[in-house]
Amino acid sequence: MVNYIPGGAFLLLGFLIIFSSYVRQVTNFRNRNNENGQWSSPVPFMGPVLVVVGYWLLPIAFSRWIFLVIVLDPDTMVVLLSIPYLIIKGLRQ
Repeated sequence: MVNYIPGGAFLLLGFLIIFSSYVRQVTNFRNRNNENGQWSSPVPFMGPVLVVVGYWLLPIAFSRWIFLVIVLDPDTMVVLLSIPYLIIKGLRQ
């Protein structure tokens, strides 16, 4: 039973970060006329990394399906999708 505590804590923290990303995105879409919205995340990869580490720490069989959590985090997806644009833009300069 004690073996589940560290993994569960990492999973909970990771999902909390991902959930807060969704809340921030929905709030920004609701208030998109205001200039106070923060569209970029300060920690885009932190939520999925914590979820994967927490799942790895659990005493259960590891499945590669857990890496789909990267697709579920909106901030991580924005960063991953913008990397080719940033590379091309950087090479032009």
